[in-house]
Formats: sequence, C-alpha cells, structure tokens
Amino acid sequence: MKKSKVLALVAAGVITLGAAAGFSGCKKGAPQGSLNRGTTLYVQLINYTKEADKAYERLASVYNETQGVEDDIEVIIDEQSTVGNISSQLRPNAQNFYDIMTIDNMTFKEVLVEYLDGANAIVPLDEYLQDAEFAEALGLDSIPETSMDMWKMTQESDEDGFFYAGAGQPQLALPFFNNPQVLFYNTDLFEGMGINIISVPEEDLGDYNKEHGTNLKPHGYAEYTSAAVGGDLADKTSENMNGKTVVKVFNNAIPMNWEELRTVAQMYQKANPGTYGYMSEWWFNYGWSVGGDCIGWNGEEYELTLGDETKGLLVIDKTLKVNETTYYQGDVLDYEDLHSLSSSERSKLLSEKRVAELPSMYEAFVEFNRLGVPSDKKVTDAAHGNLSGYGIAQSTVDDRSQYFSAGTSPMLCEYYSTQNSYIAKLGDSFDIAPLAQYREYEGDLYDDGVLKVIGEDGYTGDLKTAENSEGEQVPVVGEAVTVTEPMTAGMFLPANSDPANREAALKYMAWACGPEGQAILSEGNTAVPTQSSFMDDEEFLGAEGRVTDNMYAALFANSNSYVGDWSYDSNDAWITTWSDVLNDDVRRGDITIDQFLKDRTKDANDAIKGIGIYTKRT
Repeated sequence: MKKSKVLALVAAGVITLGAAAGFSGCKKGAPQGSLNRGTTLYVQLINYTKEADKAYERLASVYNETQGVEDDIEVIIDEQSTVGNISSQLRPNAQNFYDIMTIDNMTFKEVLVEYLDGANAIVPLDEYLQDAEFAEALGLDSIPETSMDMWKMTQESDEDGFFYAGAGQPQLALPFFNNPQVLFYNTDLFEGMGINIISVPEEDLGDYNKEHGTNLKPHGYAEYTSAAVGGDLADKTSENMNGKTVVKVFNNAIPMNWEELRTVAQMYQKANPGTYGYMSEWWFNYGWSVGGDCIGWNGEEYELTLGDETKGLLVIDKTLKVNETTYYQGDVLDYEDLHSLSSSERSKLLSEKRVAELPSMYEAFVEFNRLGVPSDKKVTDAAHGNLSGYGIAQSTVDDRSQYFSAGTSPMLCEYYSTQNSYIAKLGDSFDIAPLAQYREYEGDLYDDGVLKVIGEDGYTGDLKTAENSEGEQVPVVGEAVTVTEPMTAGMFLPANSDPANREAALKYMAWACGPEGQAILSEGNTAVPTQSSFMDDEEFLGAEGRVTDNMYAALFANSNSYVGDWSYDSNDAWITTWSDVLNDDVRRGDITIDQFLKDRTKDANDAIKGIGIYTKRT
C-alpha cells in the first residue's frame, strides 16, 4: 500500500464550504474573488464524503495557481451535502449565482422529468464538444462512451409523455465524479490459502511470461501444475480442495469468471466453516455481462426480463448493425435489439458466424442468486433442474460489508469509495480487482465439482473462441460491465446563470472533468478518474496516497460502467412493488426464482409500464 501524503493547499485564494458558509442556501449574491482575475466563477459541488473534501479544495486551489492564471479565472467552490433545492435554483425565472453545478444521476432525472419538463434549464454541451480545443482539454477521446451516455437526455417530453436518455440524446452534463463497483479482496486471507497474487493486464501476459519464464493463461484465478506454470512460480505450491499440490494464481488485473469466483469462495469456506467466501448485493455484473437486465424495452414499452431465457448474442464480426444500432466486435446485443430479430434472422447471423451465443438473463440471474441461497434450499423449480444454492454469500442485502471489514470474508463486491472505511480494521491487507465476468474456456472448467488444474489431463486453460465470418478466432467473453454508485455526479451549466461567464465556465469544466482535474479528484480515494488513458500511465498508476494499490482495476471498472436500475426513471415507483420480495424471499431461498416470476411478473409489468424515460445504452 502506498504511504499517505498530506494534501496541502497550494493557494490561499480558495473559498470552500467552511469559508463560504454565508453564501450557501438562500444567497443574496455570489461571493467576490480575491485574486483580481478577469472572471470569478462560483461552482457548486456535491460532497457526500469527508474524504472528498480535500480533493475538492484542491480542484479549486490547483486550478487557481496554474491553469487559472493563464485563463484569467478564479474559481470559488461551495460544497453541499444535498441537492434538495436544485429544481428551484434551475427555474428559468430564478437568479442562479452558480456558474457551474453538479448533480447526481438520480436527481438529474427527477428534476428534469418532475419539475422542469420543457424548461430547458440546462445548457446542452454538444456544440462545445465539437470544438477541437475544448475536446482536447477535456480529454474527450479518453472518456468512455458509457460515462458520457449517463448524462444525455431530452429536456422535454414528447406527445406520449416520454423523455429519451442515453446514446443519441443531447449531452447535458459531463461525467465528473464516478464511483464504480469493484471486487475487494483480503490479501492476507488469499495468501493464507496459498494463492499467489500477480497484477498483469490481459494484453500484457505475453510479455510477462517471457520475462518470468511462466506460461500463465488469461484467467482471474487458476490452478496449475508446477510444470505447466513454470518459471518463478513453479515452486510456489499449496494444496487445492482436492488435496492436489498445485500453483494457485490470482491475477488482480483480469476478471475471474463465474466458476473461478465460486472456487475461491468455497476454498475459504472449506477451511473456515460457517463463514462466507463472497459478499454482494448486486446482480449487475452478471446480467450485463451477457446483455441482460432486470427490464428491457420490447419496442413499445418496458417489461420485466429476469425470466427471459433468450440466449444472449456476442458480436464476433468487426461490426454488426441490428435495429439501427451499430455493434462492434466484443459487444453484446441489448434486449431491444436482441428481440427485434426474427428466429430466421437470428439463425442466419449464427450460421454466417457473425455472432456467438451467451447465457440468457435468466441463467445469469440464477447463477447470481445461487451465490447467496443456502446449499440446502432450491433456487429453481423442477422445470429448470431443481438447482440448489451455493451458500457462499450472505443471502440478504443487509450488512454485506461487515464480514469483509472484520477480516472474516475474503471477497466483497462494493463501490470503490468504500475503501476508506476498511482501513481502521484491515490496514493495508486488502486491495481491489475487477468484478466477475462471463468468460468461457476450452472444455469444462469443473471436474466433479472442482476447478480443473491447468496442465493436468490435457486441460490447457485456453480461452474458448468462436470463428467469425472472416475466419478469425474471437474469444467467447461477455462484457465487463459494472454499475456506478447512485451518487455518481455530472457537471453542468445552468441555463439561468450569467451568460457573460459561460466561456470561462466551459474552460473550468473541461479542466475539472479532464485529465488534470480528475487526477486531483482521485486523491480523495472516493472517485475513479473518467480518463481511460490513465490505464497506461505508469506515473499515475504508481502514485502515492492510495488506500488500495491496484488503480488499474478501478480504471478497468470505470471504462465500462453505467447507472443502475435506481436511475432508470425519475422515481423508484416502478420497482418497489416487487423488489422487496426479490431481495428477501428469493435471495433467502424461501421461494424459487420460478415461483417469483409466476407470482409477480404481471404486477411487475404493470408497475414498469409507468417508466417515463426511454434509455438507449451503447
């Protein structure tokens, strides 16, 4: 773990919430600057955590001492812990003293839909994004499409009462504060299980193997014979769950697949009866990996899709256009486009080797649900095999992190920012990795319920591939998509702010949401930079002051993260009628997922029909 450094302010000319308390709430006017700059910007920032405070201060102070000098701009920030009055601040007839504001994605949709329909309260940014200088300062080419899509939406409902969000819609804000989920793991517990930890991105494995004399395969977790792994790992052996002497390797830069995650969890539980090997509340990385979701657009309206047994489709050609959407190799069709295909069209795509099949949303959710259902309870009915739970995770959504923070569970799916709360008990004995992803390997991974050993009985550990229409072998791997926290924030220009400050505001927005600002924001260990280019920046990856070492995993998660189901509409009315049963009775194994679908699908669909925002994701 990197040693923490004190974050020192480098300028005296910054006013934060503490110094500018008189300006928060109902203000008579914006504060005046003290640096005699041509423009003073008043910027509202949402701050939900104490750890972000110093990073927020530095966003102003560093800018004021560096780029602000060149821009002739002084920035004054006002940190707020709530956005309760934001709708009144944005009304066209209101005087807004903020030149720039931030907003979480949940409130973003609530404000536009329920309070400001047709008010055009936010300045669209599309025109500015076409400007080469602005795009370069922002590092636009390095910001993932999914991050930009979170902040695209119409500001007026159509004749049917619908708003439209996501790909293809106006850009109303820039991604500012992203906080995706990652896999936390306890390094001491892993080492206690004899697991060797390495950190090598998939694309760098070849170079690593040459340097170390090893023959590692692209797995998040794998077991090898000494001869198969070779090199400087060959003698680092321990016993696996079958009592065989193997080399266990965990690569914290590559996602485990579903079976590998289960193996590590079960290995811990075997040595520690009565414990949990994995903790998680969320299904997102399971369903999204194969193109599934809890709801899907059927062409006319949204419907519950947890029971959808249509196999997902992975694009293996260079490009594929379906229902006016262009997909690229490695993309997975979304629900709407998947179901727009007739059976003959689907068969044609498969026979032409343009797509390969993945599990369905139903299969993905069953796999996720089995994690927390006790092994003596059923997850599915007889029609789906009477599958039992794995019992490796807590079966409800309550207190999911307590076991990890206490050092009695080795793995936890949680938001990146929660790392600050584990230091007191765990010190430097934890790190992060990507969440589990759907990944296929040649041959079955399991032999009598135990993970196969690479180098034994002809098992190679190679990724399974599918031949495409051009004769290329494409890995059968789902998307590594994860969810970002509800309080993920976007930065925007209020339409009712002073137009004279607009140009200056754009300059600061590009800086704050661009590489320089995002690097500073990450110092609070609560936000992951929006810039994917940092994944290749050795200086950034090795920077001091981090709670967890593996910033690559955080950037990997952020490179393809999106808002969760709480942000699909302007309120949660569509989900409350059925989610409690799903999160309690189904997850405990008191009823099967099949029984839930039988009893609740109609109720769920009736509620889901009320969703007033159609969202298209890339």
